[in-house]
Amino acid sequence: MAPNDPDPVDPVEPPDATSRGDARPLPPEMPISLTILRGEDAPPVRAAPWREVRVAFLVPTTSTDAASGVRHLLDEPELHFSPGLRQGTLALMPRRSALLRVVLEWEWSVEAASFSVNSFEPEPFTSDERDALESWLRATARRLHVFEGALARAVARVDHDVARGIDTSSPESSSAGAAAVARAADAVTGASGSDDSRPGGVRADDLATAGPAATTMRTATLGTRLASPAAGAPHPVVDVTLPDASDPGWEVFVDATSRQTLGYRRTLDDDGDAYAFSYLVADDVDDVTPDDLVDWHDQHIQRQLLVEDARQAYVHLLAGLEPPVSVQYTV
Repeated sequence: MAPNDPDPVDPVEPPDATSRGDARPLPPEMPISLTILRGEDAPPVRAAPWREVRVAFLVPTTSTDAASGVRHLLDEPELHFSPGLRQGTLALMPRRSALLRVVLEWEWSVEAASFSVNSFEPEPFTSDERDALESWLRATARRLHVFEGALARAVARVDHDVARGIDTSSPESSSAGAAAVARAADAVTGASGSDDSRPGGVRADDLATAGPAATTMRTATLGTRLASPAAGAPHPVVDVTLPDASDPGWEVFVDATSRQTLGYRRTLDDDGDAYAFSYLVADDVDDVTPDDLVDWHDQHIQRQLLVEDARQAYVHLLAGLEPPVSVQYTV
């Protein structure tokens, strides 16, 4: 491109593009853009400082002592829940220093779940201990299945609050709007069926309406590098979306309040191997730079990490455990 081109684009080619002669330039209709090589796209210097956030969750009273029969078998446990309409998994890493995994897997129905212990040790648990772990995991899987909608909405609330600079997120104090809750509820309904179809006819919103006699409030302290919005910023919170789930290499930046499209991020690949990322400002936006898009994508990654941490903390609390050590913030 000539030096005097009024709308220059920063081109980056894969190392062997010249020899192949098939390098593709960035779209010429995007006058404001920036391309960054994959190895240079997320340097630590761009990370925001660590921030402590306290999040509160409503938990049924039945969860309070749910793990009392197996707690002595666990040392800094990690419990991971992967829900799904057709297939689900509840995986427990009971000890931090052992190559040991306890798994409950099911297809279509939690009631038909299969239990297994995977370990290099021949007998990591006695027969009675295995029975206790299996009973606890089955009860936990049923509880998580029942309250899957509440889990999704609570995590959406934490993401909403922390992204807006709120360091203490709770059901009572949350400023989360109905849209965020509705999106989370729709996602769960689409994946798991209606609330009325759940075991025992229990609805996912029962935690919010059951009252103080049936629920208790538990908290977790999380650490995040998600920065609070800058004062006076024209776009305080920006969502990064995938308009086409089959094309994860094309992401769209959207103002969380106005829903205005601000820009795009395109993954440049060579036969499926990503080598660079292009940040493109939308052509009708005049208060955004490519550097803003880069920063917002960094923050998007931090939001994803926060969501996973908040979700795992809530799963632990619903199972009767304390929040996992791996997600707690300590100074």
